[in-house]
Amino acid sequence: MEKRVFSKKRLKCIAILLVISLISACAYHIYGVRKEKENAQLKKLYEHQSFAFCMGMYPDYKNFDEVDVLLLIEHLAAYEEDTQTTDIVTVEDVKKYLSSEYTKDKKLAVLNKPSNIEAYIEWYWWSGGDMYWQKYDSWLCNYIRDHGDKYENDYDPFLSEETLYELIDDFKNCPDKEKYKYE
Repeated sequence: MEKRVFSKKRLKCIAILLVISLISACAYHIYGVRKEKENAQLKKLYEHQSFAFCMGMYPDYKNFDEVDVLLLIEHLAAYEEDTQTTDIVTVEDVKKYLSSEYTKDKKLAVLNKPSNIEAYIEWYWWSGGDMYWQKYDSWLCNYIRDHGDKYENDYDPFLSEETLYELIDDFKNCPDKEKYKYE
């Protein structure tokens, strides 16, 4: 009976195959971890965007149909009031931005936002924009109380977009605006 002995050549081949398998497994694991981190980052960006655009806290792409337009109008007015920016964001800007998940050059829009949209989301999420909007909302309520004849004591859900824009414009240009800024 002959014993089969592995030759040195066969042992080298087996060792090389084991090393290649180990490297492949490690590379696959690293790739998976990196993809998980990228997906988690995208989910956070979508959550911030959805929240800033009055759509809840969805961790994925939502189009403009999901936006509470009256609330967005108020948020954008609060942004303009707080930042005194000249690079304002309009509802049409948001509508255009949310019209597709991808830009014209096939990149994710959430990773390639226009500068004014990026600045608005940053303000809303990181600079206390949501808290400033709450104050702004109460200031508008205070303004309506004194001008109930014009707005018929109705507010947000009952106002049309046109009337809400008019209210915001009246408040913005009110000479005694500071008297409404109490909580």
